[in-house]
Amino acid sequence: MIHFAIIGIAGYVAPKHLQAIRLLKHNLLISYDINKKKKFLGNYFLNSLHYNKFNKFKKKFLEFKNKINFTIILTPNYTHYKYIKFALSNGSNVICEKPLVLTSDHLKQLEKLEVKYNRKVYTILQLRTLRVIKNIKIRKKKNYVKINYITPRGLRYKKTWKGNLKKSGGILFNIGIHLLDLLCYLFGDYKSCKLIVNNKYYNQGKILFNNAEVDFYLSINKKDLNMYKGKSTVKDFIINGKKIDLFKNSSAAHISCYKEILNKNYFGIKEVKKSTELAIDLLK
Repeated sequence: MIHFAIIGIAGYVAPKHLQAIRLLKHNLLISYDINKKKKFLGNYFLNSLHYNKFNKFKKKFLEFKNKINFTIILTPNYTHYKYIKFALSNGSNVICEKPLVLTSDHLKQLEKLEVKYNRKVYTILQLRTLRVIKNIKIRKKKNYVKINYITPRGLRYKKTWKGNLKKSGGILFNIGIHLLDLLCYLFGDYKSCKLIVNNKYYNQGKILFNNAEVDFYLSINKKDLNMYKGKSTVKDFIINGKKIDLFKNSSAAHISCYKEILNKNYFGIKEVKKSTELAIDLLK
């Protein structure tokens, strides 16, 4: 049995991680969040300990130091690096939601920390595990990709850390990072990239790979839905004129990610590095 700790357990994505841990018959020892313990935690691990003061969490974490195999990071983007460093320096491997980090320097530092502490950092690359992606047919010479992704956000989004470019990385990191990873997975190294429009409501740009040309539009502006009557979101991922449904049968994607990480030692820094560097280059 593998033992886990979670930092940031009050977030909306936490139940997906808890479900994966439980279904794979592992255990959650301890969790931390600045918010109070969520009721859903008891539905998965009744006996796990929870703290909303980091000093108390840290003290108990160090007591469990020889038992904790993985620490899961589900905190705001700008805090990922410090919590990953904390876990690695205390003998724990890490599973962190994307984006792993927001800067090239932090990415390089994580690689050094892995070597220093002889521990590994992994991330969640759920779109790679989808059957529709595994079955996709890619042309050898030239592919044309169009991404039109409109997911409106309200005032609360803009007032939280997600609406702060320095803390979140903006729309490209908040919404686009999963799609950028998928592009790098399908087409490899990118040749060039350009962000044509970059503001707090939407990003528009172009990416060139050796065998693919990508045009993307990412938006949180509700007005962009005016031309799509009756739709609350638009999530178009189109390759060579064929729309790929990335959200059908995706409920078990986090479980698949955990299997890749725990059984195959996959989805580490090496796998996520390209998409992180792509997002950073686009924002330069």
